Amino acid sequence: MKEKILVIEDDQIISVGLIQALDEEGYETMTAMDGETGLYMAKTASPDLLILDIMMPRLNGFEVVTELRRNGDQVPVIVLSARTDAQDKVRGLDLGADDYVAKPFDLDELLARVRRHLGRKSVQDQVFGLFVYEWRTRQLLVKEGGFPIPLTAKERKLLEFFLKRDGQIVSREQVLDGVWGDDYDGTDRTVDNLVVSLRKKLGSSHLQTERGLGYRFVTKS
Repeated sequence: MKEKILVIEDDQIISVGLIQALDEEGYETMTAMDGETGLYMAKTASPDLLILDIMMPRLNGFEVVTELRRNGDQVPVIVLSARTDAQDKVRGLDLGADDYVAKPFDLDELLARVRRHLGRKSVQDQVFGLFVYEWRTRQLLVKEGGFPIPLTAKERKLLEFFLKRDGQIVSREQVLDGVWGDDYDGTDRTVDNLVVSLRKKLGSSHLQTERGLGYRFVTKS
């Protein structure tokens, strides 16, 4: 399965050039022209890496990184910006960006940074109890024997949502936004039904109900 890269960049010339280069490298690519759309896509499309401009309409890159990390999303983020001031670089990294590349940039160097961050992510399969989740193939396997456990598309997105927030309490509203998207008019029952479905495949020890608050996923039970 191709690794997905989301490019959030309002300069169309740069965006088109990046998408073309990344497509040639064999990645699946998506693009957004403003921070608000980019944040929505980051939450709903489960990209493997973000390339993010700072100066954008609606939400700037700093705000996008802040919101992602506030929600526990640890997707690798490469900030791409014409702002070369050291304070901006420090701010971006402090907010949770993984890398900071100044414009104008060398394309080969940027692609090397992309490979490095994706390579780091791809080896971090998550093991919990009797199971292992392979991020590269997006498969849930039985640890002993490596047998795959079938998941629906929504069950997979829910599991990935929880794995990225290991140990954190998340509300039903956060789950709705992260799995279905901000514009989905669902209810708490929608979330509860999907949680029940996933629990049938994982057991109850990892996916815990926090009464009055929501859910907590723990990889160490």
